[in-house]
Amino acid sequence: MSDMNVLVHDYFDIDAEEIFKICKHNAPQLLNTVKQMLEKM
Repeated sequence: MSDMNVLVHDYFDIDAEEIFKICKHNAPQLLNTVKQMLEKM
């Protein structure tokens, strides 16, 4: 099940600690991608 699907359909079963781990793990990569995109503009 995708993260978005869980957020939409299982909102009350979301583990805040798990969401924090996902964000912490993915944020640096996302930031680098956004920076690269902005540099190309």
